[in-house]
Amino acid sequence: MRRLSLVMVMVVCAPACSAPAPLFTPGTPDDLTALATDTFDAVVESFPSRRDCLEDVTITGAWELDDRARYQPDERRVTVRIPATAAQLEVSMVHEIAHHLEFACPLDDEERAAFLVAQGFEPDDAWLDGATWETTPSEHWATAVVTHVLGRADPHARIVIEQQALDVVAAWAG
Repeated sequence: MRRLSLVMVMVVCAPACSAPAPLFTPGTPDDLTALATDTFDAVVESFPSRRDCLEDVTITGAWELDDRARYQPDERRVTVRIPATAAQLEVSMVHEIAHHLEFACPLDDEERAAFLVAQGFEPDDAWLDGATWETTPSEHWATAVVTHVLGRADPHARIVIEQQALDVVAAWAG
């Protein structure tokens, strides 16, 4: 009877308890697929309360891309420029998945204000507007998510993430 109960729990839990996994476009190189899967798993583990927000994200590589990476919210697609080192790709993927999280599960007004203040912005500053990339709150958020997930900062970001901002990300992550 105990074995039957365990099997029933496994059958009921399997669909609901499975972790989201990235999707890939045809032709995505195998090494990128492997690295992206591991990186995506790290994001899922780092955001336990936001697992539902990570469904149906597609990751692909582009041999030509003006930036290191980009996120296309209407397609739920992360594109990274290849080739690149594994460390660069990890940072780029996590950064762009952070932008996906912004669109799929936006922070509430209070969380957003707390993050803004922690990073030295005004609590009502526009989230997507800045004079430069480095002064755009959304980019600070994505950079903070990189540090939260990977345990290291993006060395190319030119943005310093304050501990209080990391605390906001960690609380939001669940």
